[in-house]
Amino acid sequence: MDKFAKVDPAQAKPVPEALHKLFNDPSKVKVQPLPCEIPDVGSKAVHFEAGARTMPHRHAKGQHIIVTDGVGVVADEEHVHVVRPGDVISSPPGGWHWHGATPTTAMSHVTIEDPGLDLDVERGNWDEAYTPDLGR
Repeated sequence: MDKFAKVDPAQAKPVPEALHKLFNDPSKVKVQPLPCEIPDVGSKAVHFEAGARTMPHRHAKGQHIIVTDGVGVVADEEHVHVVRPGDVISSPPGGWHWHGATPTTAMSHVTIEDPGLDLDVERGNWDEAYTPDLGR
């Protein structure tokens, strides 16, 4: 039988301790588990307050992101991309990236991924590319 859920920040919980090092400020991020009946794949909604984002990381089997609310950023090895509701981002297996809210605007997205990530990566453009005018 199919399972249903609604992306709702009110149903989100604080970031689990095990994932704190994934975020620049875990206190500004909430996570909402979502049902996923696809074997070996997980899904969740992630709600970022303004200024919150992930640290650079890689997913061994890739990651699929669907922006549901707000204005955010997704950066890969070549660009920092401003994203809005309806945008779909597919990061390839092992692809270096970081993502989250802009400095001034909250953002929520749904992620579909094989659990597990690698934070032991170069920081790349993580600091210098995140400027206050992103998303304006």
